[in-house]
Amino acid sequence: MHTKNRSILLFLAAVFSSVFVLLTLSFQGYTKRYALAEADKLAHDALLTHRAIHQYINKVSRPELFRLMNEKLLYDGYFSPKTLSFTYTARGIKDFLNQERAKDNLPPVYFKLASNNPRNEINRADAQESALLKQMNTDVLNKYQEVIKDAMGQVFLYIALPTKPVKKGCLRCHGDPQDAPKEMVEKYPKANGYYEKIGDIRALISIRIPLKSYIADGQYIANIFTSITFIALLAIYVLISYFIRRLDVQQQLILKKNKKLEDISVTDFLTQTYNRMGFMRFAKQALQQAKQQQQAFSVVMFDLDLFKHVNDQYGHDVGDSVLRDFAQLLRSNLQEHMIFARIGGEEFVMAIPGATASEGMNTAEAFRLKIYKHDFPEQITLSCSFGVAELSVDEGLSELITKADHALYQAKNNGRNQVCLYTDTAKT
Repeated sequence: MHTKNRSILLFLAAVFSSVFVLLTLSFQGYTKRYALAEADKLAHDALLTHRAIHQYINKVSRPELFRLMNEKLLYDGYFSPKTLSFTYTARGIKDFLNQERAKDNLPPVYFKLASNNPRNEINRADAQESALLKQMNTDVLNKYQEVIKDAMGQVFLYIALPTKPVKKGCLRCHGDPQDAPKEMVEKYPKANGYYEKIGDIRALISIRIPLKSYIADGQYIANIFTSITFIALLAIYVLISYFIRRLDVQQQLILKKNKKLEDISVTDFLTQTYNRMGFMRFAKQALQQAKQQQQAFSVVMFDLDLFKHVNDQYGHDVGDSVLRDFAQLLRSNLQEHMIFARIGGEEFVMAIPGATASEGMNTAEAFRLKIYKHDFPEQITLSCSFGVAELSVDEGLSELITKADHALYQAKNNGRNQVCLYTDTAKT
């Protein structure tokens, strides 16, 4: 895969992973928010139930009992917490409610009317409740809420709310014991529950809602969201990856075709060596590097002597075979840094980076001997003439080729099958 496309996929993988982590953290946060919201709903329902019981006692139960007393159907001084005590009734209903919740495998709900001056010690405020009552009576707190953990490690939503302030009507039972029903005083002989003052908040509603089941429900929902998110992001990533890979394959095909076309443009079709264009491109690069590194650089021009006689005697097919064999012979003896090309019918050129004129001459002479001793197709024996030129200061490739070409013509004029070095006299 192309490096750019691979980088895109890696970047998308990092982005999608980050998005997944952030969403997962958000879903986990939702778990807690969900549990608290559901627990708060249950606490609110418990509070509404508490208020409904309070109203029923005050507006229905007590007035009815007082009516019966006034009509002498009940004796004076009658008192039973089962009918007249709101706290007793609320606690009893709460116990029945928890029994019903247990039947449905639901955890119990803690509900308490806590007071610093209770008639029944079961309603005695603990240290925290007592401190909260003090704050509520100084008008600095109208609701307290926190998540707590008990000694068993169970987690609860704890809510504390003040009851309504003491009114004048409340003093009948919570004022001077002499004004209270006779049986109430007999049942609760201690001074607890009496001598309250108008406007005081004598109790708070203490509620604890278990969070375990709500956290489990929230976690279940969060896990569903997390799974859906993972699948969705994975599907999107796979889809994007699929199209990027398809695009990459198409790009690779285009690059291969372009490379093939480029290779064709710089390759001689017959001999599969560089053509003139290919030679000029790669030889210029080698020449530039040699200049930068202050190295020598030589060019060798050469062609097969009297090659026209081969075509005339054996035909062009044999002539093509000879040229292919000639190119293969040279390629098999080239060093890696040498650049070899066919630039005409039977004319070839070679660039030798790092070679002085003397070294270029030695290389050309070695090739000349190999060619002369070689058996070409149809047992044809051929010779080859060479012209060598070394790079001078501030000289370009074209000038260097021209100098080597002059040396080649000098070799031809001197009788062929030889190597000539470019000199000023080679121009003439």
